[in-house]
Order: sequence, then C-alpha cells, then structure tokens
Amino acid sequence: MTDLRAAATFSRADVVRPEWVDYNGHMGDFAYAIAFSQTVTAFMDAIGIDRAYRDATSATLYTLDMRIGYQRECHQGMALELTLHVLAADTKRMHLYIEMHDSDGNLLAWNEQVQLHVSRASGQPKAAVFPDHIAARIVKAAEAGATILPLAHIDRRIGLGR
Repeated sequence: MTDLRAAATFSRADVVRPEWVDYNGHMGDFAYAIAFSQTVTAFMDAIGIDRAYRDATSATLYTLDMRIGYQRECHQGMALELTLHVLAADTKRMHLYIEMHDSDGNLLAWNEQVQLHVSRASGQPKAAVFPDHIAARIVKAAEAGATILPLAHIDRRIGLGR
C-alpha cells in the first residue's frame, strides 16, 4: 500500500491509551474506531464544524457508514499518526479515508467513512446543506483527496471468498 501521509488533508497524533488495550494485550477493535472518530472530530473543528458552530446552528455530522481495515497490532504507549483524506463530497455528505501509522511509518489500520451534515434545529435530525464557507473548505479538501484514488481495498466488498 502506498504511503499517503504527505497528501493528507488533515493529520493528528495520538497514543495507544491503557483503556484501549483489550484482553488480548493489544489495542481493541473498538479503540481503532475511537481514534478514527476523534480524528474526524478534530477535522470538523478545522473546517468550521466546531463546538461554536454546533451550538449556534444545532448542526453537526452523523456517521452513515464506516469500515475499518486492520493491518497490524497496536500496543499500549505506541505513538500513532492519523491522516485524513476527503475522497469525495456533495452538498450534504463527505466520503472520508483515514490511515493510522506508527512512528516508523508502518500502516496499522485504515478507515473509510461517509459523514452526513445534519441539522437538529427542528428537534428532529434532518439532512442539511453545508454552509457556503464550510462547503468551500470541503470542496478544496476533496479536490486534493481525489488524487489518491483508486484505492483497491476501498473498492473491494467485505465478505468471504468462494
């Protein structure tokens, strides 16, 4: 798999926390989802879907779909680098791809997500168009993210071979 860190739209560092380690002595599957989710939240802050925006508009992102590909084990204290790419976007949704690497650049896991912009102003969650200033940031990120395609593992269906 190609190292896509240099082309990332957004990146953040983390570390494998003690509470992320499971009964097998390595990072549990749930913890990868937490690390990826926290990366999306940090990206939201960077593009303007931050706490002030959420409080003022009652709008946020909801995850519609998510898939994780586990490549290597992670152990307590291991430094993590997470890099996020916007593969595509429309007026209400983003298709995200995130890679998790160790400090030596080894790919530990990858994550694919579809996020939907949702307004809760009426009391019922409803899909909502991104505001223009946020949409412009997402479009710019998607233009850069599209350059990493195709990714063979993204195009593969999950399932058992015959």
